[in-house]
Formats: sequence, structure tokens, C-alpha cells
Amino acid sequence: MRTNLRAFAIGILFATGVMGVAYSIVSAGATTLNEESVQAYAAENDLHVLSKEEYDELLPKVEPVEETKNDQKEEVKEESNSNEVATEEEKEEVEEKEEENEPFEIVIPDGMATYEITALLAREGIIEDDKKFDAYLEDKNIATKVRSGTFTMKKGMSYEEAADVLIK
Repeated sequence: MRTNLRAFAIGILFATGVMGVAYSIVSAGATTLNEESVQAYAAENDLHVLSKEEYDELLPKVEPVEETKNDQKEEVKEESNSNEVATEEEKEEVEEKEEENEPFEIVIPDGMATYEITALLAREGIIEDDKKFDAYLEDKNIATKVRSGTFTMKKGMSYEEAADVLIK
């Protein structure tokens, strides 16, 4: 038993030494990235390199929306004073939402896992919560029946409606 253990330990030490020598030989030939090598790579592959400032200029300008409690109180007062105007605006908003809630096609590529599909549906606004929809599919034992393809769906569908579309 002792000789087997000693042989095993010597084998591990020998393997570690071989790996160390191999690593030092391989890493000696490795080069580090520098600006010149990146520029050369970009030129060879017809790529464009941007500075941080150029990149920031290309990003869309997004201004944060800040609402205070005072602004909200003022809005409530204004709404109570103009009920008639508000009802007309609400009707217009409902009509806009109905127009926005038109059915559209969504493509689910082959090889997507169920959790990826539910995340996609949540991002598109078809379902509210991808985790809850995953749980719904598992509870109904239909998670494995979800298939890929092109589906016609609407925003704000119930879990049952969305599942029916995905498994048919």
C-alpha cells in the first residue's frame, strides 16, 4: 500500500514538473497586445478602431427623467381640474394602445432553450414575466413541447394563450 501511494505521489510530482516546463516554453513565445498590433490586425481585417471619445459620440444621447413628488402632486391637481380633457386623452391613448397591440410575427430559431424563448417573449412584451412563464410551462408539463418557428403573437398575452401558440 505504501509503495503504491509513493509511486502515485512521484507520478504527480513528475507530471507537475512536465506541465511547468511546457507552460514556460509556450508562454515565452506569447506576445502581449499593444496598440500597434491591434492597429495591424484591424488593417488586415478591414476593421475600424474607435477611441473612447468617438465611441461615446456615436452612442445615443439619453437624458434621465427625474420626477419629484411635487411634480406628481401638481399633475394630480391638474388632472382633477380637467376631467373632460383627461377622458378625451384617455380615449386617444386607448386607441393608440389598440393600434400598437396589433399581432406581429416573432421568430424563434432552432436550438433555443425554453428559458431563452421565454426571455425573448418577455423582452418583446408578449408575456409579463419569463420566470413565471417558465414555471407555468413546467407545471403544465409542456416545457419540452415548445418548438421553434415563426409565430403570430400580440403584446400582453396570457400565459395560456402564449403557450397554446408555442406548442401548436
